Amino acid sequence: MRTTFMTILLLATVLLNTSAQDHSTSAAEYEMQIISTYANKDMKTLDGLLKRYYKSGLYPVDVLMYNYNELQGMEDWSVIIMSSAESLIGKLILQRVLMVHCDKVLVCTELGGLDAAICDKLDIPMPSTTWKPEEVYEQTIRWVATHGDRKVYFPFTDSPLFKLFPDAMKECCYNEGLTMHYSATPYDNIAVKIHNLEDRYLTDYLKLSLQPYNEKKDQRLYRKFTPGMLALNYSAIYLDMLPYYREHRPDRVEWLQGLYRACQNHFSNMSLNSLNNE
Repeated sequence: MRTTFMTILLLATVLLNTSAQDHSTSAAEYEMQIISTYANKDMKTLDGLLKRYYKSGLYPVDVLMYNYNELQGMEDWSVIIMSSAESLIGKLILQRVLMVHCDKVLVCTELGGLDAAICDKLDIPMPSTTWKPEEVYEQTIRWVATHGDRKVYFPFTDSPLFKLFPDAMKECCYNEGLTMHYSATPYDNIAVKIHNLEDRYLTDYLKLSLQPYNEKKDQRLYRKFTPGMLALNYSAIYLDMLPYYREHRPDRVEWLQGLYRACQNHFSNMSLNSLNNE
């Protein structure tokens, strides 16, 4: 299943990028329309926009794969709470165009957060008070975890906000690789990270260069998380886990170091392509 999805996604994207001819709508325009339509809860129009954006070939396959791995590392029927629309768009394409990981609930605090539809889906009450802007992200995580029965995650890319959490809340946040899991019950997150690294994440694409990233030509509205920068997030996991593997699983150290080198090469290649405007 993992190999099948990887093959289909990569081949489909290559074909789309090769055959896509109608670029009259830029990536930034697609994303502005998607965000506006999502905020207005016009899901029929949203689905059409997402399909056209995906078929245009303008959304980087590397970023789409990273979003896939974020969802892939979560438990079924869980919730991911994101601070920005940048983390949302790729996951909407995965769920509403490619029809994968549709059981996961997406909550974006930049675009309304917990509205009536999401609260109904999660079977939780609507918050009775209005939170201060600087508290929305933290309080949304607390609210969903406290009132619902689904596991709650947030992206590793939101880790700068994690640093602002109260110490008591930080103690409930466990790094599982590309996502953080909020849990009031302590557990062995090392075992989960190993499971994600070895069994869940699709990382073969880091060894490929199907569509070199070109920052000059990338006209997306959201460009904070470039393919190369996202590759470095994998590197952080591998460096974090290397001491454990050296002590407990020495037979797998070479495998882990190979993935780390692939990430570094991927980042370097992406950066050089961008600098050279290739």
